[in-house]
Amino acid sequence: MDDGGAFLITGLHTGAVGFSVTVADHDPGADTDGYEDIVEISFKSEAGQLSLYEWGGGDVHELPTLPTGPGWYRLRYHAQNMGEAAEVGTSDEVIDRYLLQIWPQDESTPRAVKSTSGQLAYWRRPR
Repeated sequence: MDDGGAFLITGLHTGAVGFSVTVADHDPGADTDGYEDIVEISFKSEAGQLSLYEWGGGDVHELPTLPTGPGWYRLRYHAQNMGEAAEVGTSDEVIDRYLLQIWPQDESTPRAVKSTSGQLAYWRRPR
């Protein structure tokens, strides 16, 4: 996004999702065995700090300070059971889970590391 934000999609429309974040000083490696879909983008942090905002005015989650301060980072977003959660729509039980990995890396092209659920194709199609 142009305004310094990244929008992370979940399968579940409303309810609880499993969500983990790791911040590292190097590429931690994708968890290709534990997740169905994995995508990466570059992200420029002007402040050297990131926060996660829940959709609809929910809670704000402060993340650890970025290891090299302001600059370019890579965001790798892993998703599991996103399709099943999208079919359910609303649940207080965790159906889908996500892992966001963040590390310093020069700006580079977005890429799909793994796509097996059909959800990635759905969200990548032209709108």
